[in-house]
Amino acid sequence: MAFNGQSIGNMKIGINARFLAHPYTGIGQYTYNLVQALGKIDKKNEYLLFTPELVELQLPDNFRQIRIPEKEYKSESLRKTHWEHVLIPQEIKKWNVELAHFLYPSNPKKKLGIPTIVTVHDVIPWVLPSYRKRLRSKIYHLYTKLALKKADHIITVSNFSKDEIMRVLKIEEKNIHVTYLAPPLQSKKDTPPDMPHRRDFLLYVGGYDERKNIPQLMEAYQKHIANHYSIDLILIGGENKGLEQYLTDEYCERVDGRFLVKPKGKIVFTEPLPPNELTTLYKQGKALVHMSTYEGFNLPLVEAMSNGLPIICADIPVNHEVTDENAHFVDPSTVDTIGIGIHEFLNKKNLQSELKKKGRERAKDFDWKKTAEETLYVYNLFT
Repeated sequence: MAFNGQSIGNMKIGINARFLAHPYTGIGQYTYNLVQALGKIDKKNEYLLFTPELVELQLPDNFRQIRIPEKEYKSESLRKTHWEHVLIPQEIKKWNVELAHFLYPSNPKKKLGIPTIVTVHDVIPWVLPSYRKRLRSKIYHLYTKLALKKADHIITVSNFSKDEIMRVLKIEEKNIHVTYLAPPLQSKKDTPPDMPHRRDFLLYVGGYDERKNIPQLMEAYQKHIANHYSIDLILIGGENKGLEQYLTDEYCERVDGRFLVKPKGKIVFTEPLPPNELTTLYKQGKALVHMSTYEGFNLPLVEAMSNGLPIICADIPVNHEVTDENAHFVDPSTVDTIGIGIHEFLNKKNLQSELKKKGRERAKDFDWKKTAEETLYVYNLFT
């Protein structure tokens, strides 16, 4: 649904902007980029950004950060839950907010008495048991599921997620609006730095959740790639969380059992990187490799395409939607299917060139200005 991005009326809009303080998370990127884009197109509405800590931002005068300190509970999850469901509603009432937007499922179950919009990026907490292992997690996600039914409108990030929300949360299609994500906004001062590398590399960007399939990706790389190609695998997204058992130069000897093979490539871990450094790696890499078995959108695919980096990704519905078929799709279910899939890509030079070109074209469909316009369209449904 197209919209010209103009604000119809003047509203006081309250936004749960908690994740401004966590810029390297998916929700953090969404929060920062959406707020920045709204600031460029909407000069009429007043925005109150509720955060536990103030963050340095350059925004127009109609945007204001409101710090809401967390209560000092010992449990981090309890501090977060109390902040979301008790303190935020209090502040919304105090500041006479006319419309509330929660940028992730965190709206209170009790209606606020004003239009309430919630962005639901995916239904992962309700369909994957690994996200509900602890009793507190089960209670929290049950609460958020019930609360979402009280929202006036849902924004989500892909048609796949829209279908999943309808299926899992039983929310009507008329109450859901899709706004795609886009590559991070960068200022002119964020010039990509020079980051030379010793050899070619495959790139992974993201977390190490179970669904991300990192152990199988690592084993596939060591079994099928590291001993045949002078190409590294760089994993960007976090610390080496329990993955040491999969990181060994002797992997092929352990698999084959006959002779020692010295790998030509290595696995390299890095912490999350700022957008300008990440852009450099996207521009230098051989391919983005992403074998996650479940995603709501998969932003790294868009980032890769916008920088001309071909994609090797899991054959799951949302990846087909995001790339518009401009990727090399691989069965992510086994080490061998992943490894052979990467091997096939590396031996198809024409495919690499084709995906690089078509990916750049597809990336033009993702733009934060468009996302902000569509978000403002949803706001204006309630004026």
